[in-house]
Amino acid sequence: MLKKSLILAVAVAILVSPLLPRVFADSGSWTNTIARAAWDYDFYRVERLALDDVSGPYDFNDAVFVTKSAESCDYEESCEMVDMTIFQDGEAFEIESVDERVSSAFWHTAQDGRFIYLVPSDDGEIWGTVYEYDSTTGTSVALTQIEQTQDDLDFMTFATDDDRVYFGTIHADEDTGKIESELSVYDYDSTYGRDDFSYQLTAPWQEIVDVQDGLALVKFQFSGGFEQLWLIDQTARSMEAIPDTWTEDPGEIVGAHFVSDGSIRYFRNFRLFSYNPQTDLTPTDAGGAFLSWFDEVSDAVQIVGDRMAYIDDEDGLYVSDVRGVSKFGVALSGSFNLDEDAIYFQNLDGEYVGYHFSTREWETLSFLVTDTNQDIRVGIDSDDNVWYQNLTTGHLLNVGYGNKPVVLSDRAHAYWQGADGNIYEVTFSPLLDLARKDVEAFSSYTSDGIYLVADGSMWLIPDPTVYFTWFDSWDDTLEVSQATINVYLETYEFKGDLKLAAGTRVKSDVSNKVYVVGNDSKLHWITSETVADEIYGSDWNQGIIEVPSTYLWKYATGTQVSSTDDVRSI
Repeated sequence: MLKKSLILAVAVAILVSPLLPRVFADSGSWTNTIARAAWDYDFYRVERLALDDVSGPYDFNDAVFVTKSAESCDYEESCEMVDMTIFQDGEAFEIESVDERVSSAFWHTAQDGRFIYLVPSDDGEIWGTVYEYDSTTGTSVALTQIEQTQDDLDFMTFATDDDRVYFGTIHADEDTGKIESELSVYDYDSTYGRDDFSYQLTAPWQEIVDVQDGLALVKFQFSGGFEQLWLIDQTARSMEAIPDTWTEDPGEIVGAHFVSDGSIRYFRNFRLFSYNPQTDLTPTDAGGAFLSWFDEVSDAVQIVGDRMAYIDDEDGLYVSDVRGVSKFGVALSGSFNLDEDAIYFQNLDGEYVGYHFSTREWETLSFLVTDTNQDIRVGIDSDDNVWYQNLTTGHLLNVGYGNKPVVLSDRAHAYWQGADGNIYEVTFSPLLDLARKDVEAFSSYTSDGIYLVADGSMWLIPDPTVYFTWFDSWDDTLEVSQATINVYLETYEFKGDLKLAAGTRVKSDVSNKVYVVGNDSKLHWITSETVADEIYGSDWNQGIIEVPSTYLWKYATGTQVSSTDDVRSI
């Protein structure tokens, strides 16, 4: 197909993308991402973004972002706030002074499948404001403010459940002065307000690890480093320690979360346990091996919905769900990715594989899939090559080099961190959504005529203009005997003259109108230079095929192309 051309922009480059009106509760606005260098290829553009000293990219609950130490921090080493930059549709929005836990996977496990974050305050009246970011609209709204009362000493954590925010503080009893843990809840969608429903434990630290149907799962840490899981029912005003979870330092409890059947999964001293408060007297060993103690917990465990994937100390890969624990093999180098309906990893044979839970089918892949969006997959291989795959059209592209994970903010933009520490952004052309047939060309030794064969069908290639929209060289044609051609014509369905390949730009010699050929083999007028630039890049006017006006009579006219999204539907 088309040969790639490299264009290096040393000056600052600005991404071009469809602009959608967005309004944030914070100050500021969405802006085009800014790059220090850009490389244009036939089907994508790679940019090295102008971001310094950032961590990420992260991808939680449909939000892709990077973080850096907050500029508002006086002492970076002790500061617990970050400045966060969210990416969407090739644009960026920076939110200043966000609670640093926004980059923790376990923080987002407790946020009801939504992207919730806290902007702390030190004004003495509120602990901070809770926001929710919605990737479908590109907006963030304030849900509620966490009130700071006179006898509050410190803010710990919070979790969301439907229209309620549960949060924990350290509280001084107004009568006795005793230091106690206090749990409260805001109902931000009604006039219910705040309810302080727990203040009985003398624990100096607490974390609300999950909430489900008004039941809070809380990990307390007591003096001496002892940890324990508790269930606190806001409606019934009851508190109950989960049996056998008292854990002595240096042991710890990690990955605790609710499953949809009401049961709880958690690791205690690296062993997975299951507990259903409705049916179980004590937690039970959930099966599977010990959680790896050679890796950071954030690297060894992933939770998506009811499923939790984890590795043991020999990189054995396990998945826990409502039915129990299953081993899926060995994940080479401990790398894996749990998606909503699949688990991806590299097995001991060096093959990249994926297992789909809904169909119970395995597939072999060209790379480790690290993120998906609709029919688009991205990932990375063991040589650090970054890959793009379009499952609908079959396009498979090596688009860069860097570190995992590679994440998608939308189907047209992916991000990763390069070996140089910079964040790279790739913008995929909508032309990748045009069908790409697996084709072959044949000609006879003894007679004229070149034929294209694909998917059990056969076309006659009418002229070199059409041929070179499908192939790079005459060398791509295989010469066979006329008898072989005749067999093909008898065996395959003959569909007449071949049309220009989908994605081809063409114009007549008597008009300035530029058309793109769609999957339907029709001509679709590109309505403006701006739209052409968005689709093909700044050199959109290069490589346009000019033909006599009569040449186009054999093509039907399709819908107009007024945006990049229009290309995906032609």
